Amino acid sequence: MNRWYGGMVHELGHAFGLPDSTYTDGTPMSASFYDYPNCHFNQQQKDGIRNGPYGGFLS
Repeated sequence: MNRWYGGMVHELGHAFGLPDSTYTDGTPMSASFYDYPNCHFNQQQKDGIRNGPYGGFLS
């Protein structure tokens, strides 16, 4: 079940404008989403979401 939740969080990251991670960095945008809930967005990804097209909606 965690794989499905992790995949959903990964795709939500794309909806907020994040690209796939180029390496396994322990974030939902990498292959590490299979380890959900033990993965987290890093600060750069959080900033990308906040400064992306939907950042105003989230604040």
